[in-house]
Amino acid sequence: MRLKKTCITALVLCLALLSGACRTESGVFPVLESVPGSSRQTDPQSSAGPKSTPNGIKNLKVALPYSNETISCLSAMFYAKNNGTWDSSVSGAEVDIRALASTSTNYVIQNIEVTNDGASLENLNGWKNSGEQPDLFLASDYQTAADAGLASDVSSFASDNPYIDGSKIYAASMAGQLETGKLYGIPHYCAAMVIYGNRDYVPKSGRLQAKYTPEDLTRYLEQTASANKCIPLASGYSLMPYLGACFAGDRAVSYMMFDEYKADKETAEPLINSASAFVKKLYDSKLTANTYKGGADPVYSRNAALWIGSSASSRTWEEYYPGKLYYLHLPCSSTSNPAVPYLRPYTLCVSEKCEDKQFAVDFAAFISYDEDAQMLIYRLENMMGLMPLVRSGKVWNMAGNEGGFGTMASDFRQTMDNAVYCPGSFDNALYRKTNEYTASFFGTGNDRFNAEACYGLSN
Repeated sequence: MRLKKTCITALVLCLALLSGACRTESGVFPVLESVPGSSRQTDPQSSAGPKSTPNGIKNLKVALPYSNETISCLSAMFYAKNNGTWDSSVSGAEVDIRALASTSTNYVIQNIEVTNDGASLENLNGWKNSGEQPDLFLASDYQTAADAGLASDVSSFASDNPYIDGSKIYAASMAGQLETGKLYGIPHYCAAMVIYGNRDYVPKSGRLQAKYTPEDLTRYLEQTASANKCIPLASGYSLMPYLGACFAGDRAVSYMMFDEYKADKETAEPLINSASAFVKKLYDSKLTANTYKGGADPVYSRNAALWIGSSASSRTWEEYYPGKLYYLHLPCSSTSNPAVPYLRPYTLCVSEKCEDKQFAVDFAAFISYDEDAQMLIYRLENMMGLMPLVRSGKVWNMAGNEGGFGTMASDFRQTMDNAVYCPGSFDNALYRKTNEYTASFFGTGNDRFNAEACYGLSN
């Protein structure tokens, strides 16, 4: 079965996993030796491992936001599951970590640790120029990596992968890639656009309800302004690209309404104008601004009540606002309608120079979509603000149990099927142009929003 150009199809799980295990003094651990006479049907591409180097050592170089211990554990788990030696009664949430991390496999996975935001274009070019390109890397923006010739089309290698099962993952996270007929990477996790709040400036009327309209937001900002000496909403232009669904009756609308504008300008322009008028009114009412007295960013000076940002930054803001941070969803057109999350996918890409692309894709799909691998990651790493792209309730429960962003993560789980996936890196031309134009437009008080200029389509 091949990945389709026009739609996402469920990829049938075809790899049968047999299990065997032993117990050590320190806990439960899967046996990694091969099982003689096993009837397990092994996918030869998945179990082959990376190609050998001239000295006989098999090596895969990755750039992932995880510790060496986590990489070692994931590598051992991948080996066990591909050789029929994983005890299916043991999950990634409870497997013995010390034994797993010390296990030898028939390959070595070396990690260049990157941040949770992934490798930027500057990182990728630096690796290329120094001859240190990883085979597999988490990309800050997969499209930029592909356009620069630094990420491979892996659609042929991902076909029939047992972990890319449309019934078990949020396959829409791949839709933006598959529209081109090419797959430049495996979406690994995602972050959501949210509104952050500082508890110091919550008005006496209380915080906004979980679902609220643009009118509710305006009233809340007015109440906040009258009760506090603060900036009610910092840099309101940042909200503009994510208002399309709200002004389209809570129907999924693309980032900055770009896809709708390309398809039918006359239909998209009223949505763009409505969103622009709402944000402009916030500026006219002094409920938000781009420039501030003294030039100090009110978010960093703790003088802002609300600001827009990615949940990927929640760990940083939780540290900067200890005990004072709260979260709001984006506004809806009606509190009775389903919410539309705006999500940024973080994608695992395979370098053009990778000699064993099949193994790299298989490992990427495994750590992204295998339930045990995901539980292991959420167990060992600080994943605050980063949400899984598997439907597994066990994995989502671990994400939801995190103390800071966990409650919001549980909320997003209910609306993931309504999600719009959008860019979030300044390496991406559309994201960069949109932010530059909206900041300038609302900062100078222009009257007519120019979509062509916003998208970077005008001369």
